[in-house]
Amino acid sequence: MQKKPLDSLTVFSPKGFVRQRVWQTDKLHCNIYCFEPGQQNSLHRHPVSEEVVFCWEGEGIVVVGREQTPIKGGETVLVPANVPHGYVNTSSDRRMIITVIQCPLPVEHVSVEPGDLTAFIRS
Repeated sequence: MQKKPLDSLTVFSPKGFVRQRVWQTDKLHCNIYCFEPGQQNSLHRHPVSEEVVFCWEGEGIVVVGREQTPIKGGETVLVPANVPHGYVNTSSDRRMIITVIQCPLPVEHVSVEPGDLTAFIRS
């Protein structure tokens, strides 16, 4: 059995959100994403992979398709395959940490326009 403490994987950067691989098997990826206030993971899609998002700490907005919903620590969201999605930390003073599980592999990352989530949320 393998075990990893999540606090050893939480890394933040003022330049942009940080993605760290927690686990990888031949069938799935599990990543931890660390967002400073205002940071985002721009709109994108995965043509054949689904994604499960768990928010551990902080709060933000998750965009899935044309829908947007607040997310906070203790909540989870399912992202179907090939649906545009992204995440933004909407707090002005709190960090946001989410874990993302994706499968099946390979997880192709396709950018979606407009990529900026704050512009999408305002429209």
